Amino acid sequence: MPLTAPPRPVVDNPAGWLHAALLTALLLAPAADACSVYGKGWGSKWDNPIWPNGATITWSFMTPGVALGPAAPPAWNGTNSLGTGSPADLRVKIDTVHGAGAFNAAVQRAFNTWSAAANLQFVQVADQGGAFGTVAAPDIRIGAFSFGAGDLSGAAGFGPPGDDVNFPDALAGDIAFNSANNFNIDPGAEGDPLQTGPGGLYLNDIEGLLLHEIGHTLGIGHSQEPSAILCGYQSPNFDGSSCDYAHVNRVLTPDDLNAVRNIYGPAPPPDGDVSFDCRVDAADVLLVNQILLKQLLPNAAQRARADVAPLVSGTPLPDGEVTTADFLAILQKSLRQISY
Repeated sequence: MPLTAPPRPVVDNPAGWLHAALLTALLLAPAADACSVYGKGWGSKWDNPIWPNGATITWSFMTPGVALGPAAPPAWNGTNSLGTGSPADLRVKIDTVHGAGAFNAAVQRAFNTWSAAANLQFVQVADQGGAFGTVAAPDIRIGAFSFGAGDLSGAAGFGPPGDDVNFPDALAGDIAFNSANNFNIDPGAEGDPLQTGPGGLYLNDIEGLLLHEIGHTLGIGHSQEPSAILCGYQSPNFDGSSCDYAHVNRVLTPDDLNAVRNIYGPAPPPDGDVSFDCRVDAADVLLVNQILLKQLLPNAAQRARADVAPLVSGTPLPDGEVTTADFLAILQKSLRQISY
């Protein structure tokens, strides 16, 4: 049975609608970089589906040799080579160059970075041996497969359960390295140029790459912030070409932090970001307008974000209701007239 929060009062908007000129002003307001999350206040996360509740997430390295399940991308082929001990084994390749245990240590550092950023705990457990792309324990499973001829991707990570629009639950939490690509543990410091390999292509830094993919498994989509760990393709309007792929990147940016804390906490103060995209803009004003008109039944997380008024010395003091005062405060913030 879905978990629900106790209802909180919603007060009607006496205006009843947004004036066309006001809507135009909102749509023309300066845009800002924003994070992207798969859910909007409920679901698309591990453990308690209500945002922002923490989670304990299990993970494993996939059993060597497991096959690809029917939900796997059709171009992928082969079996999991990670952990086989063969020359194709990514762990063998990395440990040969960087020393025994280097691969596992880089993976653990990536998990540690995310757990330090939000109410998250990762627990490594034994893999249950299911194929990639099937519903199998534990929550996050890491393997390596060939992505097919011409695919230059370094890895792929799939979001948590409860979001079949983006990912079938059979893929939930799975991470795969592209075994046909080239990888490294870059010796540089944060912001240093990445080392290059064959053909002058940048080598995929294991830790930075896995930070990105773990972010997806937590429920975070691609960001438009060039320096963000989660920067990547969103649409033809933002194809990811401006993302910084050329430098060592192992530090979560405010964009990354806002995204993960949206989902798992610690809960941010009420800020008007009802659409959970790490900014307050026209989308939030329209959502609050719909709440006031009773055209939208908000979930608990959306209500908490919308309840910003009254403002006392510029600080939100939520009063337990979503009212016209909240609407006006969020409207002013979206137009950059006030900040809080």
